Amino acid sequence: MDTLRKIELEKFNNRIALEMGMKIVELASQRNQKIAVEVCRVNHTVFLFVDDTLPADKHNWLRRKANVAKHFEESSLSVKNDLAQGSMTLETTFALDTTHYLAKGGAIPLFVKNAGMIGVITVSGLKDTEDHQLIIDALQGVFF
Repeated sequence: MDTLRKIELEKFNNRIALEMGMKIVELASQRNQKIAVEVCRVNHTVFLFVDDTLPADKHNWLRRKANVAKHFEESSLSVKNDLAQGSMTLETTFALDTTHYLAKGGAIPLFVKNAGMIGVITVSGLKDTEDHQLIIDALQGVFF
């Protein structure tokens, strides 16, 4: 399992966000996985897909995982693992409200070289480690 902390790109725009989202949806479909995926710039959504079979609260899971990746500027899976290894929690250690933050795998921040963090890509619907790995499997070798 790859614990990738961030994805670094040469460039990023809305077309790239669309292509990333579609790659993830296509791979999940090939694997018969039911997922939700969101690709966001820092302040707005560029791509959003939620499989028809998923509950309406998946938007909330996407938002909460993405908030962790934005706040810490590393993948939500890395944050989850760091919290567990350090016997820390989002609430007590960082004063983050768990109604807005969720340290489960599935959100990876997007960086542009020499520019910093520009967005987050998030998947939900599988086990959190599988959400994280789906992003990597779909995008590695194509976008990074």
